[in-house]
Parts: sequence; structure tokens; C-alpha cells
Amino acid sequence: MTGSRNIALAFPGCHRRGGVERIVFETARYLASRDHHVTVFANEWDTDDQQPSIVYRHVEMRQKPGFLRRASYLGACTRAINLAGRFDVLNTHGCICPFGGVLRVHSLHRDWLYQSKIQRGAYSPSAIKQRLNPMHPVLLRLEAMHFRGRRYKRVIALSVQVREALNRYYGVPFEDVDIIPNGFAPEEFSPEIRISRRQSMRDELGLKQDQIVLLFVANELERKGYATVVDAVARLKRDDLRLLVVGRTDKAIVEGIAARSGVANQVIHCGPTRDVAGFHAASDLFVLPTQYEAFCLAILEALGSGLPVITSVVPGARDPIVPGINGALITNPKSGVELAAALEPFLDRNYRETAMAQTAATVAEYTWPQVMAAFEAILLQYAS
Repeated sequence: MTGSRNIALAFPGCHRRGGVERIVFETARYLASRDHHVTVFANEWDTDDQQPSIVYRHVEMRQKPGFLRRASYLGACTRAINLAGRFDVLNTHGCICPFGGVLRVHSLHRDWLYQSKIQRGAYSPSAIKQRLNPMHPVLLRLEAMHFRGRRYKRVIALSVQVREALNRYYGVPFEDVDIIPNGFAPEEFSPEIRISRRQSMRDELGLKQDQIVLLFVANELERKGYATVVDAVARLKRDDLRLLVVGRTDKAIVEGIAARSGVANQVIHCGPTRDVAGFHAASDLFVLPTQYEAFCLAILEALGSGLPVITSVVPGARDPIVPGINGALITNPKSGVELAAALEPFLDRNYRETAMAQTAATVAEYTWPQVMAAFEAILLQYAS
């Protein structure tokens, strides 16, 4: 620690209800605990979860047209930061944020578009819809402005794969990039907490003692593989299986997909939450056959709670998984057949409980205090 610094954090959200939002939330809390002066420039945050040591500045975002909403944050936030005065260092999170900061790259939009084309097929309805979406060219242009123009002080990537994608698509030199993964809060996600809350959460959700509960946590249904999970549940033909769907997703779409597969009575739409750990407590397995990740926060949190994870081999999802120890991997995130086969061994109680007993230890190195210490060191290095 080399003294208190005046640090600005920029991203539209700072709360527990999303992936990047959660990371910004944890970053602000950690830096404030280290006696830095922290100002968060955001459009939304939880007013009942504020700390006196963190100042929040509201950044207005354009509502219409919708495809410009996220992009509008860059200009509005830049003006807000300039009006607020001088900061020692600016920490930004993604291409929709102002230029010139220590830029944490959670995922690369251009890489996601490339991977999604492979998964969807060139002429599928979803691929055509994607090509016609005006939001994508806007985000690609912003990425190019940040990275091709080298309009950053330093880049922090979540994984080796993200660093390689930055170099491949935008020519970002490897020496400009540090790699720091996501983390999880051990005081919130642990086997002890999961076990202590299990009965009360299952009672609250109306789950029976003998039911095996799968947990799917995501704000995007298609990319994260919801249809694949539903297909696997249908193929397993187990009346004792239940699937909890947690996140900002459309209830009608969630229930419609389940109904078309004949498992509507086995799927529970739970909506968004600030208490993901509570749903870990109610569950037995975490399932996420995702098509693309940079380094999945939801997977880390599940493992931290002691939940075995079944996910796909894509970089960013597979990184913390040790097959046969803390979960399983499938090669095709769209294959319900393959996912059902991967799930089947875990439906045996003894097999599942053996995995649970050894899961949390596999991610001990990813706690937020360890991750944030490395992050803070980089911020201080580039502070003026």
C-alpha cells in the first residue's frame, strides 16, 4: 500500500444482480476497504447497499433508440468525470466506458460474434437477426476505438484467451495486457453457508427433500444454453428433477421452452436476485452449457459454494473445472444428449456428495481478496 488514492470506477451498473455489475461492486468495496477514495460513475446501483466511503455519481443513459443506450454511456460518463474533478486513476469496464483508463476486459464483443456465428449457423433465424441488429456495429466501433487506437493506460484481461483475442482482432500487444481472473466472496459463497441455508431455501421454493435440483444462473438464455438444459432434463425422464432458472430473463420464454419439451412442471422461473448463494443452498448441481465466456463469475461462485458444475469446454467456462472432481465438461453446448449423459452420474447421491465434498477446495485461489490485491497493485502502478 503506497497511500490513499482518488479512484474513479466506470460502468453502467454497480450491484450484485449481474456479472460485470458484481465485479464493479466488489472492486468498489475492496478499494474503499483499503482507504482509497472511491467514486462510482453508474446509471444504477443498490441504494440500500451503499457504504459511506463510496461516492456514487448518476450517469444518465439515452433510452431511445435502444441500440444506442449502452453506447450513450461513454459520452455521458466522460462528461460526468470531467465535471467531478481530477482523479488519480480511472478504472473502466468494457468498450462502452470512457477512454484513457485502466481497462478491465470481461469479454470481447467481436470474439463473441465470431463464436456465435459458428454455433448458430450462417442462415439460422437467430444469426440473421443478429446481423440486422444495429447495436453490434456500434459496439464493434467502440471496441476498435479503444483497442486499435490504444486509448487506454493499461488493459486487464480475465484470461489468456481474452488477451489472445485482443491481439488477434485488434493487434493489442501482449505486453500491454495483464491477466487477472474473476473471483468470489468466500464470506458469501461456501459449503458451510450452503448447508446451513439448505432446508429453509428449499422450503421457501416448495422443493421436496428427495428432489434433485439443477441451478441455471444467467441473464441470457440462448448464449448460456438454457434450451440445452431443458432438453437434457426432458431426456433424463426423471420426475425427481427440478430446474431453477435465476436471472433477468423473460418468464414467458423460459416457461414456453419448458412446455414445448414437456417439462413445464419441472422448471421454476425465479427471476433476478441479489442472493445467488440462497439458490446455491437450494440446489444440488450447477448447469451452464454456455457458448462463450471470458471467465465465468457464476461458475466460480457455484464452485465456491461447493456445487459441482456441468458446463461446456469453451475457454472461460472450462478453466476452473476438473472433470471427475468438481464437475464435468461437454464438447457441444447445444447437445441435450451430451449434457444428459454428463449429468447422469451426478444423479447418484453418493457420486454427487463425493464431488460436493471436494469442490470448494478447487477454487480457493480465486477469492476476491486475493484477486483484488493484484488488481489494486496495477491501479496504483498507473495512478498519476
